[in-house]
Amino acid sequence: MKGVRVVRDTVMISVVLGATAMLAGFVFEQRTIGLSVALGLVVGAVNGELIRRVVAGGLPFVVSSIMRMLGLSAVALVVALLLGASQVALLLGLAAAQFVMVGAAVRQGLRP
Repeated sequence: MKGVRVVRDTVMISVVLGATAMLAGFVFEQRTIGLSVALGLVVGAVNGELIRRVVAGGLPFVVSSIMRMLGLSAVALVVALLLGASQVALLLGLAAAQFVMVGAAVRQGLRP
């Protein structure tokens, strides 16, 4: 059940970072940027669950990875356009969530 822990840790850390980004956006009067980064983190956190399902389903990982990241990026951009958020900041949040997931996976892999 290591995959479940990685997904859970990714979601929890992404939510905390998203809340921090929103707070920083309000403090520094950059609300749109803070909200955009937070949204990107939340959308990016979904990727861990999608990976878990792909691996469990037996789909080819390389093809599914490309399609999954294209889909998540498209969703992020549509969300940004609909909410009037910063597309670049949202994509940075999405990328940050991927780094969080990698860190959670490495941490889990190093555990005995």
